[in-house]
Amino acid sequence: MISFANRRWRNGLLTVAAGAGLLAWHTAYNVSLFQPAFLTGWLLLSVILFLALYNTRKKLSMVPVGTAASWLQWHIYLGFLSVLLFAMHVDWNIPNGLLERLLALFFVAVAGTGVIGLYLSRRYARMLTRRTEEVVLERIPQFIADLRAQAEAVVLESAENTGSSSIADFYSSRLAHFFAAPRNMRLHLQASRRATFARQTDMDIMTRYLDDQEMVYADRLRGLIERKDRLDYAYALQTVFKAWLFIHIPATYGLILLAMLHLLLVYSFGGAR
Repeated sequence: MISFANRRWRNGLLTVAAGAGLLAWHTAYNVSLFQPAFLTGWLLLSVILFLALYNTRKKLSMVPVGTAASWLQWHIYLGFLSVLLFAMHVDWNIPNGLLERLLALFFVAVAGTGVIGLYLSRRYARMLTRRTEEVVLERIPQFIADLRAQAEAVVLESAENTGSSSIADFYSSRLAHFFAAPRNMRLHLQASRRATFARQTDMDIMTRYLDDQEMVYADRLRGLIERKDRLDYAYALQTVFKAWLFIHIPATYGLILLAMLHLLLVYSFGGAR
């Protein structure tokens, strides 16, 4: 079994070697007075189409065409090679013409969001495993609604059984807004627990004035607060990662459409040899 670090080194070295081979091939082809832009264009288009297949592979997990982890590795390192291919294709210059510049802009958007996505997947995956269990993003609002119902039940039970409104007043003034929806997204993305500590401090101050019977309900409420905070944390990280996909994937398909149009125009009016 190859460790993650060794696999990263191996794949990185193979990518560098492939890049050096592409540069040597491009130089030799150029010296031979051929038009390397046509070959780099076809190769770049093939790589982009293969990279786009990764999204399809994730949706067809039951099809035996390699593991998702293997596809991801190919996606990452071929993505880096595509940047080199693009630079060679435009001859290391800013393209001329409206379509060519628009195509370049889409490529930069796809490559840039790809790098951002790689960073987010590495950073946020570690952050999620440290503080919360795996939970589906789309189900988090329902889980939050369930926690809110449980918290309100605890508050009502406390008022009925203790004859005191201390916990109910605290919930109304400090926690009702917190339990209503996902909160503190910016702080969670910064891995800051400032809001969490502030709520716990408020709870500690409030519990100083409770008797033993009320403390039972306060402890139950504290547990629900902690669970809600973990859901907010998962919601913040997963929302950003999913929002990134809503940019990266449409930009990829836009890039493919523009590349097809570019290819049509080149062979219609440019001529290849």
